Amino acid sequence: MSVILYAILLFFLYNFIVKVALPVYRTTRQIKKQFSQMKQQFQQPDSNPQPDPAPQTPPPGKEKSKLGEYIDFEEVK
Repeated sequence: MSVILYAILLFFLYNFIVKVALPVYRTTRQIKKQFSQMKQQFQQPDSNPQPDPAPQTPPPGKEKSKLGEYIDFEEVK
């Protein structure tokens, strides 16, 4: 009887370790690694900064009409 009880206890302990503890450990380790990488990226000086892209203007003749874009707001009580 006690052998069966120990076997069941070992089974549940194994399942807990494999399905709960190990994934939590791996996930926390991966998150810490990603945070440290992000921290390094923010601390590194940008040696070659990218220039801001020029604002794009629509081609001539395709300008949107500004008329009719305003929507009046009415509060409902």
